[in-house]
Amino acid sequence: MADQFDRAQELDAVFREQALAIHKRAASQGTGTARTICVDCDEKIPQARRIAVPGCLRCVECATLYERLKGGL
Repeated sequence: MADQFDRAQELDAVFREQALAIHKRAASQGTGTARTICVDCDEKIPQARRIAVPGCLRCVECATLYERLKGGL
């Protein structure tokens, strides 16, 4: 039976793989304030969000989900 440490290691591996994929996509699509596409869902990031959060990588929905998952560790 998996304990908390095993689960934490599994989640760490998942987040690491996601981070690597994000960085790979970011390198091919551009980063910073020029980014207009969410790294997770490939939808357009609204201009208001790009202005409010310079350098954001995710749309509001994906950023919310990411923070919830990240906080669940």
